[in-house]
Amino acid sequence: MKKGWITCMAVVALSLWTTWPAANVEAAPAAPSARKAEASKPSLSQILGKLKWGMSAEDTKKILADKIMDDFRAKANGNSDLVFVDNLRQTYSDRAENMQKSFLMLTRENSASLGVSIVGEEFMPDNGESLLTQREDFATKYFFFKDDQLYKIAVVYDSAYLGPVAFDSFCATTAEKYGPATKEIWDDDGNFNESIWTDKSPVKLTVKNKYSSYNTFLMVFVNDSVESSLVAAHKAYFASLNAGPEVSSDIDALTADPTDGGGSSIDALLGKKTEVNLLSGLSQEDIDIINGKYTEKELEKAKKAKAKKAAKDRKNDAKAKKGLEIF
Repeated sequence: MKKGWITCMAVVALSLWTTWPAANVEAAPAAPSARKAEASKPSLSQILGKLKWGMSAEDTKKILADKIMDDFRAKANGNSDLVFVDNLRQTYSDRAENMQKSFLMLTRENSASLGVSIVGEEFMPDNGESLLTQREDFATKYFFFKDDQLYKIAVVYDSAYLGPVAFDSFCATTAEKYGPATKEIWDDDGNFNESIWTDKSPVKLTVKNKYSSYNTFLMVFVNDSVESSLVAAHKAYFASLNAGPEVSSDIDALTADPTDGGGSSIDALLGKKTEVNLLSGLSQEDIDIINGKYTEKELEKAKKAKAKKAAKDRKNDAKAKKGLEIF
């Protein structure tokens, strides 16, 4: 009896001993350094400053003008060179005046040039949208309104300021400020096109790769709830612009084979039989597909993997991680 009681107590003690450490592990708090690093990341809404989503264009003008002149005073503070300060004051006064004069209702008639610019796909004409433009030291900011309510801020960096910084490096530097991106968008050829950030604020940030067309990048901060209500109409509008006419049937007839097998219409015009190399001008990858050496899917997969590796390698761009100011 005594032996059985001792055995029972030993089992209970062993059970308590094995479960106690596990409870301690689960209750262990996160590392203080990790919590501090996460808390130090600024909110995406910092781009607004004193602005608020839904603010009118007139109220936005006042806040931007005050901010411009505050920037002047900060730069001029303590400088005893009166000529320098006077020239600086003129520069910033001109910026404030140009910003206030820049207000534009985005109609088809007055936004044609803007429609082919880097922010051309950020608005739809004749849709109750309007714009204010503000020049800064190394970038230009575009403030978009829907029915006179602020809902989007686009930032276009000067290409000379960015220099040789790759898009991957620019996104890596943005991640250093705001934390890891929520989503990355790559096309089928392995090109890195967009990186998206969201947080607990009502702001979504999309960084867009516009280097091939404009030698720079575009940051777009939006009130996501308003943007979501406009995106379908915007996409439909731009799709209609890109829908070109069908190829002329007369042009089709030139290359069509006649029913009598006597050669194409081009042969008839030239008065002789023409030899056409159907593979001429094709890439080696396309030729390999035609000859059955690789499938198109295999080549696309290899191409995308190669591009992604190159992109990751460029993330070590030293210039992008030192001194590049990110809004």
